[in-house]
Amino acid sequence: MGVEMTQKVFDVENKEDMDLLWSILPDDVVRILKTCYTSEKYYGENNNVVGITNFFNINWHDKTEITRPVNYEDMIGCVCWFEDGDNGEKTLDILTGFNPDDPWCFETASGSAFSKFTPAKKSELKFWGEQDE
Repeated sequence: MGVEMTQKVFDVENKEDMDLLWSILPDDVVRILKTCYTSEKYYGENNNVVGITNFFNINWHDKTEITRPVNYEDMIGCVCWFEDGDNGEKTLDILTGFNPDDPWCFETASGSAFSKFTPAKKSELKFWGEQDE
């Protein structure tokens, strides 16, 4: 008699399941899309496909996409791109606070508040005294 193996089902509506799933996946995976044939597409920070797999059994319920949760408190003090609305105009500033109860939840060093932000990457910034390479 063989041992019957069952695969863990990650339920998108269960916080512990999602925490476990995100802890297993590489850090550069920020989004998972449900595809046909019960496989999933994993997307990185720049919307590039990191991989497609059916290694994980996910109970999607009615969702077709899940996104890695972000801890905004850990990003306080970071240089970020901020934007409001849909005009696409971005402002570079430092995140100084986060208020999840306010639609303009991202507070900046200049005293402004914004509805959206993206952490800036070192490759997007140039500092005085650095040589062009």
